[in-house]
Amino acid sequence: MAKTGVVLGAALLLLLLLAITALGADARTCGVDVQGVAEECKDYVKKGSKQRDPSPQCCTAIGGADIGCACKKLLTPDVQSLLDMNNVVYVGRKCGLSIPKGTKCGDFIVNN
Repeated sequence: MAKTGVVLGAALLLLLLLAITALGADARTCGVDVQGVAEECKDYVKKGSKQRDPSPQCCTAIGGADIGCACKKLLTPDVQSLLDMNNVVYVGRKCGLSIPKGTKCGDFIVNN
């Protein structure tokens, strides 16, 4: 079971690093430190993770994110398939982002 978590974490990190490459040298897109999120937040938002408060380092990486932009440019179907979107919303809110009910991100709609 732990091996599966490591594989999923590595896959998420790889996908986010590929997104960085595709977006160019600027690793900060939509106000998100993409590499920082991949490194600091993956354990809080990957599928199968328990909902828990994020670390200060994770919040620093997320800080200033433009949710609409991030949902359009960074959340590909492949990336979304590796994430627990309820945990993504929870972590974002705990880090001070405004994510209102009804926000659509990928094929996920925030319902609380």
